[in-house]
Amino acid sequence: MIRRIRDSLPTCMIITLMLTQLSCTAPIDIDTRNSEPVVVVYGYLTDEYKYQNVRVTKSSPYFEANTSIPVPDANVQITSSDGQAYTLKYEKEGYYTSPEKFAAKPGTTYHLTVEVQTDKELEIYEAQTTILPLVPIDSVTITPLLIMGFRHFSLNVYMQEPAETANFYLFRFFLKDSISNEKISKLITTDDRFYNGEYVSGASITMFEDATDEKILEFYKNRYDEDDDAYNYLLTPGDTVRVQVLNIEKGYCYFIQECISEMYGENPFFGGPPSNITTNLSNGAVGFFTGFCIQEHTAVTP
Repeated sequence: MIRRIRDSLPTCMIITLMLTQLSCTAPIDIDTRNSEPVVVVYGYLTDEYKYQNVRVTKSSPYFEANTSIPVPDANVQITSSDGQAYTLKYEKEGYYTSPEKFAAKPGTTYHLTVEVQTDKELEIYEAQTTILPLVPIDSVTITPLLIMGFRHFSLNVYMQEPAETANFYLFRFFLKDSISNEKISKLITTDDRFYNGEYVSGASITMFEDATDEKILEFYKNRYDEDDDAYNYLLTPGDTVRVQVLNIEKGYCYFIQECISEMYGENPFFGGPPSNITTNLSNGAVGFFTGFCIQEHTAVTP
């Protein structure tokens, strides 16, 4: 079972009752310790034909947008193994955007170069990623559950997991056309160690609460502000949930998991600095540069 853990009573009840089908990481909020500011590069390419972007900031902690310090004068370039080259243009808030639309291609390797002028010298940071092919998903469904007197919905996936390769997956879900788990601290990942080559039949990706359950609504009102992203996990019968199932590289999966465990590890208050987290960037930068193909399915809340 792939699941998320929030600091809430109903969800904690769920965790003790549901059987594990898949290895998982639990998306939680992160607040890393203070450390010296470092250059942070974060971006992903997709196979969608669009303007691609990379973000360059200085920040600590570095994976929540409201703590990032934009770097507006970097030189950001992407080159590909098939001979394409793009010099990205600065937009705002640290985001650099490709001058034209393009779609990342499966099997193609993309090399990122970021040059940042510091007070002392020109620093160069590099990373590269190879786009993995899709792993086809048959469908996703939403199933109602009654647990400990609370009404919930389980988001389930059906797929044939390939035996030929070790695969790592990222799940993103959309409510009202917005990514509801957009922050790194909310992303859901898994690997295939327990189901490699098997048919995954209805494994739970994440859990939602039933917005028509008065007990759950009362719990939310007493615990969360109205704009808290916990409300992204409330569903009403008839709501449509869009789900993306992404085949990602191992390093990016570990990057997400380590960002999450940085706060939720054995010693969350005195752990290592963010620079200990997996990165594919050179020269002391943190963050990650990656890419993946997009596939999307929808499910309607019963």
